Amino acid sequence: MVVSSVTCSAPGSTMVMGEHAVLHGYPALAAAIDLRLAVTLCKQDNDEIYIDSAMGQWQASVAQTLAVSVNNQPLRFVLAGLQYFSQSLAGSSGLRITIESAIDPTMGFASSAALTVALVGALRAWLQLDRARYVVLNDAVSIIRQVQGGGSGADAAASCYGGLVYYDASLVCARALLPASTASLPALRLIYTGYKTPTPEVIALVRQWAQKDLHRYTQIYARMGELVSHAEAAIEQANWQALAQAMNDYQQQMVALGVCDDGTQAAVDAAWKQVGIRSADSAVAVKISGSGLGDCILGLSVPKIQDWPHAQFTVDISAQGLQWFES
Repeated sequence: MVVSSVTCSAPGSTMVMGEHAVLHGYPALAAAIDLRLAVTLCKQDNDEIYIDSAMGQWQASVAQTLAVSVNNQPLRFVLAGLQYFSQSLAGSSGLRITIESAIDPTMGFASSAALTVALVGALRAWLQLDRARYVVLNDAVSIIRQVQGGGSGADAAASCYGGLVYYDASLVCARALLPASTASLPALRLIYTGYKTPTPEVIALVRQWAQKDLHRYTQIYARMGELVSHAEAAIEQANWQALAQAMNDYQQQMVALGVCDDGTQAAVDAAWKQVGIRSADSAVAVKISGSGLGDCILGLSVPKIQDWPHAQFTVDISAQGLQWFES
């Protein structure tokens, strides 16, 4: 017996460290942010599935929805998620899916991952299936990888668990690094470069570059993995100077990888200019957040950049991951 209505909410996220290397067997750090997306499922008296979202609308029978190709569909993550549960949904009554989001999809806050996590959580509650977070995470990562042709799932882990998480992509498992209160962590700031290269395109470019110099790129990924381990230890010890050092060193690896283009470097330079004098014993860091070639940079203890022409945000870490509301 399914419930008549269920809402599942999940936060967006941002990468702290582990970009690119997480795709090569190394861990990552990701943070849930205080911007959320909610998926609501309501029972219909017919056999139609309705989807209402700012990304688009959908109306078709359950059978048609479960059989449609998701390629190039604006709602591909939703359709793929429904098809993932096709055995449970086939022959069922209709469903209305409403998606409401405070996450700007153009800003690289992992809105697709939050959507997939919230949808899986809602469907598992709707179908009265196990909704342990690790189960939801495994389902969500499987769907994301199917739609994108790959992906680490670090952003989905942050959406599932909330807070700041350490994530292993090979095992698809995560654990919290900070308790519910993150007051001692220095302020995080996201600064938008003004443009974004889609992550799959950046990954494909890096793969091409790596094929020409495999040894060097292998060394870069290994160093990135070491730095994530250093950052993990620093966070657990509340050693913010050590965290800043690891983040700044990681940025140098992103430069070596080739994903810090002129526009991205301009944002990095603007952040450091606002900080002023650099000091090795300070808890200040500036690095790319995400795949690079645009999107956002992440600042640790970086104040608001004066006269920066693009968006910038103080990152409020959301201690709350998935949330369910049923009726």
